[in-house]
Amino acid sequence: MSNEKFLVADIGGTNARFALASFRQGEVMLGPAMSLRTAAYRRLDDALEAFLEAEGRPPLAAAAVCAAGPVGAADEGGMRIALTNCPWDVTEAAIARVTGVAAPRLMNDFAALALAIPALTPADIRRLGERGAPVPGAPAIVIGAGTGLGVSALLSGDAGAHVVAGEGGHVDLAPQGPREMAVLSLLQAQFGHVSAERVLSGPGLATLHAALVAIDGAAPAPLTPEEVAIRAQDGQCPQSREAVALFCGWLGAVAGDAALTLGARGGVYIAGGIVPGWVAAMPGLFDENLFRVRFEAKGRLEFWMKDIPSFIVTRPDAALLGLARAAREGLV
Repeated sequence: MSNEKFLVADIGGTNARFALASFRQGEVMLGPAMSLRTAAYRRLDDALEAFLEAEGRPPLAAAAVCAAGPVGAADEGGMRIALTNCPWDVTEAAIARVTGVAAPRLMNDFAALALAIPALTPADIRRLGERGAPVPGAPAIVIGAGTGLGVSALLSGDAGAHVVAGEGGHVDLAPQGPREMAVLSLLQAQFGHVSAERVLSGPGLATLHAALVAIDGAAPAPLTPEEVAIRAQDGQCPQSREAVALFCGWLGAVAGDAALTLGARGGVYIAGGIVPGWVAAMPGLFDENLFRVRFEAKGRLEFWMKDIPSFIVTRPDAALLGLARAAREGLV
């Protein structure tokens, strides 16, 4: 099995990453990842072809692909993911057609991240807060903001690990205090239903900024998510600073709700493109204390929440690691 190659691919709304994996003495070996902009390719097939061509089209023993969306049945048979933030239609049939793998595995991107949790080392994560340690065998949650907001859980039992791949990013957004209520009211008038993803995502950060500008009666100044983050860190724009603060607090609240619902004493892991990106490139922008305050602020259960540990996943290829584990299990 050590010489066999596995294709792993993480399809996001903005970028798709591909790599080849193998196993040596039970350890996952990931080759260099190739990142492609989804907007540059009409279909998943085209991007897969580009990657495999660059790798010299090696024979593949298995393939595991994750994408940002719920898994459902495809018209042509097998399973599919219709991405919520990308026009690609990701299907098992397309993966099999391009790779030659008869039974590829397809899963939600945060399910792949959840599968990676047991394999993460201290070098792959950064602790948020001082209290709590993961309880062995207890549920763990991974949540993260990028083009959208993903949530999945890892449950352990006598039969092994099991992933619950939900769509927790689309739960109702719950405000605390008059400022958050004013933002929610404005967004409800604009969008109707306001989900957590509406503000906890890249587009959501820009939406938060625009809402605060409107509430304050300031001159409209549409910004990209990157511009909001830069202005917040530089102190150039009070609405940008507040947008980032609302983002950090609401992310803590939503993560805390998920942890409370599932009893996630195995830990809460923050992934996605935004928070790990801020930690790596814009130190201090992510308010870790505010995150934990809102994470723990669950009324009579605050004492219980304080002992649930939280971490930022700093390893950029964590989803590929989880996919490699899934691909191997498919062969055993």
